[in-house]
Amino acid sequence: MNKNIKRVIQGLLFILIIIAFIYIGHMDFTPKLEVDNEKFDHDYPLVNKDNVFTYVSASDVYSFLKNGSAVLFMGYPRNEWTGYYASILNDAAKEVGLKEISYYDFYDDRRLSNAVYQSIIIRLSEYLPSTDNNDQDIYAPTLIIVKNGTIIYFDNETSIRNGNIKPADYWTDLNKSAKLRTLKNALQEYMSEVK
Repeated sequence: MNKNIKRVIQGLLFILIIIAFIYIGHMDFTPKLEVDNEKFDHDYPLVNKDNVFTYVSASDVYSFLKNGSAVLFMGYPRNEWTGYYASILNDAAKEVGLKEISYYDFYDDRRLSNAVYQSIIIRLSEYLPSTDNNDQDIYAPTLIIVKNGTIIYFDNETSIRNGNIKPADYWTDLNKSAKLRTLKNALQEYMSEVK
């Protein structure tokens, strides 16, 4: 009987060790960037950790566009123009005292063309450029300021550029200061209306 009990205990220990290995094998040991501004700094090196960006989902964006109020910045890290625009936008927000800008990385949703993303396209249809086939899409970077579901500012100026100009060449000191002034005015208008 002692041999049987010993074998059962050894078998159970063996099974527990296997389960522990499986559990540990599925754990994600990569460092987590828990705070949005740190994640944004990681995704966009031109913007430091002291930024105002918080990540939102497609559903959040649709809710804001339907009946909410927010400053929505849309882009994705692979798009070089997004980082340059984000840097200027962050500076403008800090100068006017805006504490939060909702950031939507739409890359995967656009690639998958999911239903919520398509609803956002329909909601923004009067602002988005159309292709020769009358297809519409969001391009990076895009800034939308919405108050109670009404868009009060829309900017996708640098999302579709003609020619081979690079963002570092486009964003001269003159262009940066002009965009900074424009964004500060738009953000101040938003903040005065939201209060």
